[in-house]
Amino acid sequence: MSKPKKAVAINGSPHAGLGNTSQMLAMLRRHVEKEGFEFEEIFLSQHKIVYCIGCAVCIEKGSCWIKDDYKSLSRKVLEAHAIILASPVYFFNVTAQMKTFLDRSLTYGHKPRRTWKPGLAVSVSAGSGETSVAEYLKYVIRTFGAFPVGALTAIAVGPGEFVGKEAVETRAADLARDLVKAVEEGRRYPATDLDLRFWQFMGYLVSENREFMKSDYEHWQKMGLYDGFEAYVGQTPAPPSMDPGVREAWIEEMMQEQKEGVFIPGEPEAAMKSDASAIPSETTVFELLKSMPQRFNPREAEGLKVTYQFEVSGDEQFTAHIRIADQEATFHEGAVENPDVVIKTPAKVWLAVARGEISGRWAFMTRKYKIKGDITLLMKIRSLFGG
Repeated sequence: MSKPKKAVAINGSPHAGLGNTSQMLAMLRRHVEKEGFEFEEIFLSQHKIVYCIGCAVCIEKGSCWIKDDYKSLSRKVLEAHAIILASPVYFFNVTAQMKTFLDRSLTYGHKPRRTWKPGLAVSVSAGSGETSVAEYLKYVIRTFGAFPVGALTAIAVGPGEFVGKEAVETRAADLARDLVKAVEEGRRYPATDLDLRFWQFMGYLVSENREFMKSDYEHWQKMGLYDGFEAYVGQTPAPPSMDPGVREAWIEEMMQEQKEGVFIPGEPEAAMKSDASAIPSETTVFELLKSMPQRFNPREAEGLKVTYQFEVSGDEQFTAHIRIADQEATFHEGAVENPDVVIKTPAKVWLAVARGEISGRWAFMTRKYKIKGDITLLMKIRSLFGG
């Protein structure tokens, strides 16, 4: 039987289990343990952790020479499935106990880890600083190979005197569930500018000082972190969601609309309007589509072979398609196998576009209708059928 997954919380409050920080961690504990996780709260005030003296031995040799409780505590953090850093606000920052623990974590701060486990930041103040302290804790949580899923903050002066206690408890329940799900599903959050800045700065610092920062430089090389930002975050860019020609076609259409006095950049009302000079007489989308071959411009279709399928909903519900080949356009009822473009639209939207009440470009950009297939072909409808 496998061991249960474990969340480790580092509590920087000197009040041990009596303060508001512990009460907030207890709110998280209830929900984390309910999901079958173990929850360990470590009180830094009950351990001996010596101040970092900035000797940089950890940077050069790879580990700190000081003998105290730090290594055993940091090992628990690194081995945990989820990490929580918690501190009340003392004079606009974390407590001395938490700062000492984090300062001693410098050796890990220079050596990014690929575990990417979820973490939380917890902070409480009398009314000033808890959000900035939480942001700080969310940032340094990366030191232990974690990424933040959120922050639990509160305002309270005396023990348990939380402002909006029910809201704090609800927030704790939500964050606890997020933490557990992130572990169970192997979830990651998107890379951020903070990840990018850290990789750029630390990578440069270590590389430029490789003679002295030997251990750090060897780590970066061994982990392949100099191969690029993607290697660091373990995430890759998705392929383009649009054909490269979409932007050109979109700009060309806007330029044409401006020539016709339809679209003027900076004038939203004009941008929503389409050319109303040729309003069709048809009163339904079915009639409109059936008549489209009559307005077909064969000169715009030289060498073009394409099928447009329309799936109309709302006031009218039907499927039809228009086939273009050999510079001719024909209308057909029903669906076709493997159409080049599928346009899913409410009837009233397509009629509004046809009548010049709204711009087809604006309707598409605001997702009034949806498209599947080659978007550049969608852009050609206006020139193929004169509107």
